Amino acid sequence: MFKYFFKKQLKRHDLANNMKLEALVRGQLLSHQALTDCDPGVGNDKKHNIVLSLTSFDKRIHDVYLCVESLFQQSLKADEVVLWLSAKNFPNKTLPETLRKQQRRGLQVFFVEEDLGPYKKYVYTFEKFPKSLIVTVDDDVLYPPDMLDMLYQAYLRDPSNIYCHRAHRIQIDNSGKVLPYKKWRTNRANWCGKSNIEPSHRVFPTGVGGVLYHPDALHEDAFDSHKFLQLCPNADDIWLKAMSIRQGTKAARVSDSRHWRDRFLTIQGAQVQPLKRENLRSKIGNDEKIRRVFSAYQIQEML
Repeated sequence: MFKYFFKKQLKRHDLANNMKLEALVRGQLLSHQALTDCDPGVGNDKKHNIVLSLTSFDKRIHDVYLCVESLFQQSLKADEVVLWLSAKNFPNKTLPETLRKQQRRGLQVFFVEEDLGPYKKYVYTFEKFPKSLIVTVDDDVLYPPDMLDMLYQAYLRDPSNIYCHRAHRIQIDNSGKVLPYKKWRTNRANWCGKSNIEPSHRVFPTGVGGVLYHPDALHEDAFDSHKFLQLCPNADDIWLKAMSIRQGTKAARVSDSRHWRDRFLTIQGAQVQPLKRENLRSKIGNDEKIRRVFSAYQIQEML
């Protein structure tokens, strides 16, 4: 028994090291492209205006250009790539030269007075681009070149839904009660193939994989900062899911036989763990925020 678990743990360790090595290699390639490429990172011939939106903060500002470059290198380029920063984090509004170079290739950087945390990546974007398709991404991920194209093709097939690359499934018991968040967290083996590809209110997009929203996807309260900061601070995935259900918009994961983990690589050294630990703790974490939000909007009855 011990030998079995030791081999299993060793396999996980080797896989994790391989992913770190792959991320380092891809990061080096993207760094070279960011420093030497002069071609625009935006622009396409599609009929829809497509906006890629992200936010960042001071501790990641010197690495976020790698994420931006992975967005510039998409097979289907967005019409706009926008980065939202809080003036509270950047009082002098000074950017690293890597981002300044990317601005010359189409990156738009906006400084806002409030610090809404992760909510910055969609609140201001919907306001500035109200008729656009908006794809939110995280700032610590190297995105595969077909990330945006796959989301857009899914939207073209059925424009009524929200689409994502990675999703959990909201689990309920026999009485209809929502189970704890750890019960939602889909086995990693299910982050590929046909899992969660049928549109449903119970498909729970996780923002790390990129999420596409059409202009009418969210309830108006999605943009009420007083409500989301009070009920659901730093947990935009939960709030956005509730606001999409409240609006009647279902979600689906794009079908992909390739494993999500092999393609969406984490920028090494960019992850900040305290927020993740907070969201997984029971008292102030995801379960408490789910309880608050789902109770306030009677979400459980809509599942």
